[in-house]
Amino acid sequence: MSHLNEDNNKYETDNRTETYAFKATKEFKEKFHDKDSYYYEPWQFADYEVCADTLKTTYDEINIWSSEEAVIRPGWKIEGNKVHVPNIFSKISGVYEDVVKYRDDINTLVDQQNVLFFKRFPMFRIFPPGNIVKIYSSLLNKKGQIDKERLLTSEYWKYTSLKSGLQENIADRILEFCALPDFWKAKCFSINIRFSLLDKFTNFLMYKNDKSARERLMMKISILSIMLNLDNRLLNILQNFDYPLNVPKIILYNNGKSGNFSFSDAVILMFMNSMGVDVVIFNPAGTNDIENFIDESYFDLHRLQFINQNLRYKRNNFFTYLIRKIKIFFKRG
Repeated sequence: MSHLNEDNNKYETDNRTETYAFKATKEFKEKFHDKDSYYYEPWQFADYEVCADTLKTTYDEINIWSSEEAVIRPGWKIEGNKVHVPNIFSKISGVYEDVVKYRDDINTLVDQQNVLFFKRFPMFRIFPPGNIVKIYSSLLNKKGQIDKERLLTSEYWKYTSLKSGLQENIADRILEFCALPDFWKAKCFSINIRFSLLDKFTNFLMYKNDKSARERLMMKISILSIMLNLDNRLLNILQNFDYPLNVPKIILYNNGKSGNFSFSDAVILMFMNSMGVDVVIFNPAGTNDIENFIDESYFDLHRLQFINQNLRYKRNNFFTYLIRKIKIFFKRG
């Protein structure tokens, strides 16, 4: 057991007696579960900082690499306390002439493990708390930036049940995203924030001659509100993500008929991508969605031959394949 050190009134734990089995297990792990061994124990990197290494791929490679574990993908590496996870961030605009193959490509991804599939937008309904402006202000340090320690110990931090390493990574992303990095196409996006009369009056006085500064503030508050209230489905796939193994996925099917892709969707997708998750967007109508918010250098855009504005998502069945074979037969004839 640990004991109290009377000199400095602290408990000491460094002289706990190790059993022979514990020592043997420790020696085995040090020898066979080295960072460079590619033979890792479960959750060996749970407390590491996650660094996404988004791959540049062809369209055909999406289904090839998506089925591979992270440790097999090009770009996997461990540096110090950082784990570099190779992941996919792609948008497929348009469809093949062969719609059956197009749908097969989608369902190959959807049927993999640890996948979230969305075909209605926005993906989640965001309801900012009425005191979000107060929350934002309470987290700022003297430099006007969100303080990580204040964030993690705040009463508004709802992620305390997650693994400690995951909490650290989420907090780091909140700080990064609220600093408005260059991947945003503009610094004026926001969600509907409810201001009190006092906040409205204060903002009017502070920013009456600087519209862009007010827009940046609104964007920061919006991002904080979104990222402090992540849906449990997102948290679950992150909590179950053992970084060297199967990479979780978010698949979107946006045919323009089921709502509008929103700023909150863009925040969530960029966040999940930054955590090493694969993100693939299918847009058969060839319309803009993610590119309205995110610089296109941060994801792959694959354009297929045709545009189909009325293609519903569905799974192929026996009759679909039969009709396809008949059409191919008569084409050849």
